[in-house]
Amino acid sequence: MINIKFYLFGAILLMLFLNPVHAQEAEKRTYVFPYDLLNPDEKMILPGILEEISGNVLLNNDIMICIQDEKGDLFFYDLNEKRLIKKVDFAKDGDYEDLCIVNDKVFALRSNGTLYEISNFEDEDKIRTKEIKTRLTKKNNCEGLCYDPPGNRLLIALKGDPEVDDEQDFSGYKAIYAFDIEKEKVDRIPAYLIDLEIIKNLDNASLYEKISHRIAETFEESGDIRFQPSALAIHPLTDEIYVLASVGKTIVVMSGAGEIIWVEKLDKWKFVQPEGIAFAPDGTLYISSEGDGGNGVLMKFEMKQGR
Repeated sequence: MINIKFYLFGAILLMLFLNPVHAQEAEKRTYVFPYDLLNPDEKMILPGILEEISGNVLLNNDIMICIQDEKGDLFFYDLNEKRLIKKVDFAKDGDYEDLCIVNDKVFALRSNGTLYEISNFEDEDKIRTKEIKTRLTKKNNCEGLCYDPPGNRLLIALKGDPEVDDEQDFSGYKAIYAFDIEKEKVDRIPAYLIDLEIIKNLDNASLYEKISHRIAETFEESGDIRFQPSALAIHPLTDEIYVLASVGKTIVVMSGAGEIIWVEKLDKWKFVQPEGIAFAPDGTLYISSEGDGGNGVLMKFEMKQGR
């Protein structure tokens, strides 16, 4: 006699396998990525001088300060009027990759690891720039910078070599180092190490999670991971660390302890070359992308209710 209950149970399992929405409900996942990156709430076309925008940070509700990777200038962009309102020179031309605000100062990062502490940054007549050499070098290819208030430190994400001396070996990882603002010194040991195997394999992820992460395009044809950080920022409401990668078109979300809790794939047509990431106090997310022959863009994403 045919066991109807057996076949019914098998049919239910098949439905869960084929329907990731039901699979999601069945697994009761607790984390939901709070942004719809396929549908920005606003997309701003930046002026030509910011075609190679490499970083952005919110000064206030109205003004975004931007940097580009060839000029030692701060660009003040009005989010309401959608126009560049001011440019302030802080250093000679160079390969500048990111910036952040700490109290009444701006810090800018050069790819060779040099930091620039900028005071009176809104007034070109009064601006003062202090150059700070660090243990990071050109081989580290420093790309991301953000302020971590609880530790009163800066976090620096490396696109290149994760090691700072010959005794270290962090093969298979991408590194984030901390800069002690008071001591003006980068720690020798990374604050965070991003395990590329976790991104690659997601061994503990369910079938639905693997599908929803959409990670297929994150790999080279050889199978090697393509994840090279270009920016990072700390979410003001959750304290999670968002690491943006232009190479790999990915955002990795980490807990404050460094655990990878989400991997979000970016659409390569919407994000041509994503280089900057910043949050507003209410959690609104801003991502900037280079133009790659056209105008750079700045996209705004509000946190979604119930996501």
